[in-house]
Amino acid sequence: MTEAAPRADRLQSLLDVSMALATQVDLDSLLQVILDQAGSVMQAERSTLYVYDPGQDALVSRVSEGAARGLVIRVPLGTGIAGHVGATRELVNIPDAYADPRFNPEIDRRGGFRTRSILTAPLLSHHGRLMGVIQLLNKRTGEPFSAEDEVLVRAFASHAGVALERARLVEEALEKQRIEEGLRLAHDIQMGMLPRSFPASPVLEIDAALAPAKTVGGDFYDVLAGTGAHAGRIWFAIGDVSGKGIGAALFMAVTRTMFRAAAGAGAPDPGAVLAQVNDELAKDNERAMFVTVFAGLYDPATGVLAYANGGHNPPYVLRASSAMETLPNASSPALAVIEGLPFANAEVRLGPGDALFAYTDGVNEAQNPRGELYGTPRLEAWLRAASGRPVPDLVKSLIAEIDRFEEGSAPADDITVLAFRRLAG
Repeated sequence: MTEAAPRADRLQSLLDVSMALATQVDLDSLLQVILDQAGSVMQAERSTLYVYDPGQDALVSRVSEGAARGLVIRVPLGTGIAGHVGATRELVNIPDAYADPRFNPEIDRRGGFRTRSILTAPLLSHHGRLMGVIQLLNKRTGEPFSAEDEVLVRAFASHAGVALERARLVEEALEKQRIEEGLRLAHDIQMGMLPRSFPASPVLEIDAALAPAKTVGGDFYDVLAGTGAHAGRIWFAIGDVSGKGIGAALFMAVTRTMFRAAAGAGAPDPGAVLAQVNDELAKDNERAMFVTVFAGLYDPATGVLAYANGGHNPPYVLRASSAMETLPNASSPALAVIEGLPFANAEVRLGPGDALFAYTDGVNEAQNPRGELYGTPRLEAWLRAASGRPVPDLVKSLIAEIDRFEEGSAPADDITVLAFRRLAG
């Protein structure tokens, strides 16, 4: 057999590798294919693949051949032979491992293996971004790796690096899709928790809306009929959890559940409800989250609204006479910060035609592309002009007004509005 025959076999093997890498998009499977094919093409006793972790700026052995299979090695970039190759993006061929000061013999001692020669090459993406490092130990013929081996491993590494980049992009796209699907499900669950209908009363008109800044958010509202001593009255709450996203949504769900439990268990007044919810939320609150809540108990027969405010924006009273006033303050701290806090109660009477308008700070803190806030003065001017509208129109029109003001900018915060009006009866 001529010298060209083995060379032709190795080139054919490289072609086979290219085809195998081109058809593999699952990252874990691809890593195994790279290792298996590297050892075969390069005729090495052992091959180890290091994947670059940009978050840690380190190389991590995902898989390994031979007796050391399953041994996970983390190498900071610039440390050792693999780390040097990763940092410099340059191939390294070492004919005598133990004569090189960068070689760490501890790996041999731990794995029961004797390293003689080492050939290490970087795996780079199409744009030259480091994807990993392939390291080959001990040519099976017993000789050091040759210059021809260097040419072959460069060709192998170029195919493997591009394949890794493609698989990583596919993995990231699938993960993004899974996250988006999860968020959509969380959004549906969150919105499904909000009341779809409100207690019916011939002397009460009520509506609410929530527009999360992200797929899920930390705002909430709730309305439920009173029971027992509060039969005929209506409990309601509007709240805003610190933060955004899944964590805020979970905290919101817990807060709403606790509000319902306290209100339905016969709490005497809104202040007592907030005190109970606060004590429960403050227990083991390691993330130091908090929630502002305005809670009320309304009597449609008398128009009397008892309320307590846990750090929330004071609602407005829109009088039938077109006058507008901020609800007299009964403010206490936000919930979930400290156990045992008292929450003050206050009362206001709504006459026929009077309305209550409650909101979260996503309304007044909405921004347009120029960085201008919607602001309290603009909100109050809009409410004066729109106060006579039916409550459902009032709620929907304000949501549309904020959307118009933002001019297509992504909302910075959740927007929630709750309003009700005492009708003549």
